[in-house]
Parts: sequence; structure tokens; C-alpha cells
Amino acid sequence: ILVANCPICWKSTLQSKTALSTMEAEISALAHCMKELVGIMDLAKFFASYYKLEPVETKINVTVHEDNSGALVLANTLPPEYTPRSKFYHIETIWFREQIVLRGIKIVKVDTHEQLGDIFTKDLSKVVFEYLRLKLCGW
Repeated sequence: ILVANCPICWKSTLQSKTALSTMEAEISALAHCMKELVGIMDLAKFFASYYKLEPVETKINVTVHEDNSGALVLANTLPPEYTPRSKFYHIETIWFREQIVLRGIKIVKVDTHEQLGDIFTKDLSKVVFEYLRLKLCGW
């Protein structure tokens, strides 16, 4: 998770369940990301009220980047519709799909080569690693 293009939160762990498809794995990862993101958004609002910052007509602009087309379509579909396979993990998706709408979060397609999270999870060539490091850290 980046704030003002600075990484503030990242996590790379094995998923707690076995996914039967890449879409299921991506949806599970997206759900975990949304849990972290919603907490950070609420924390920002809490600090603003705690320090009695003057109300400003602004909105927290949030964009989530997803490189799996199936997960992207499933996440952006409201009211919830399911494919024959996705109905088995729909409970996990209901909450974050509601949060996407309630909080005005955008989920957009990102090219696989531009996915910053790959630096933490994949064995990359030196060229790709340095490219992603430059995008993430600026050096």
C-alpha cells in the first residue's frame, strides 16, 4: 500500500487455503489487501478528527491495481454475480465488494510487468528487479 508514492504497508505470506484457480487466489489476496486498506483509511479519518483538523472538502482517492482479469471483473460487479466456480468463495468477496462501492475505491487493471508486488513474491531477473525497485523506491 502506497501513500504519496511511499510504501507504508506490504505483506507477502502463503495463503491460508488452497486455491483451485488463479482467480480464486487473486480474489483471496484482494480481500486481504482490502482489509488492510480499510483500516488505514479509517485511521487517517481518526487522526483528522482527533487533531481537530478543519474539515476540508476532499476525498481519499484510492486505486487498487489488479493484474488478473477474472478477479478484476468479479471485484467490480455489483450486485454480486458469480461464475460457476466463484460461487464457492463468494462469502469472502461480499464484504470487500461493498467497501469498494461505499468508499469509492477504484480497482483498475495493471499490466503484469508493472505489478509492484511482484518484487516481493517472484524470482525476477536483475533487469526486472531493478525496474520495479526504481518504481517503488525511486533508486
